[in-house]
Amino acid sequence: MRRLVDTSQRMPRERLAEVVSAAGYGSVLVLAALSVIGVSDVALGHGSELVAGVGLATWLAHIFAELLGGHARHPEPLQRSEVVRSLVDGSPILAATVLPAFVLGFGRLDLVSDTTARIGAIVVAILQLLGIGAFVAQVAPTQPSTRWTFAAATVGIGLADVALTVLLGH
Repeated sequence: MRRLVDTSQRMPRERLAEVVSAAGYGSVLVLAALSVIGVSDVALGHGSELVAGVGLATWLAHIFAELLGGHARHPEPLQRSEVVRSLVDGSPILAATVLPAFVLGFGRLDLVSDTTARIGAIVVAILQLLGIGAFVAQVAPTQPSTRWTFAAATVGIGLADVALTVLLGH
């Protein structure tokens, strides 16, 4: 984590905020997708596909929104560098899907039970969200004693968001 924090300190604060918000957004959406995946979906391979599809669709929507917003801020035509920056800044959305989809794939391949794969994917997604909270607590100007509290609050808010999403969707 120290190396990641050191690298992030060389990054402009605005850009760091873009990457962190994409990571948080991607992790919460992965948790929401995992909440609607049943054990039978894992067995058929649909769980991994759904998680990957949610990540890809969210990443594309993020890029589209970023480019629209960038064009509204600067009415001149978009430069290639702006498009590449949007692709890179949104990449944590895609990255948030990789490990949970991989764990779901273990169930599909019968390396673990489908239930274990589903629970494992949820645990991985929660740990990712905790890691994002811990990272933000490290790079934000906070007291060391409050860092894990902040990280835990990040997970709590993310889980509440998922619960609300699922409740409203069903």
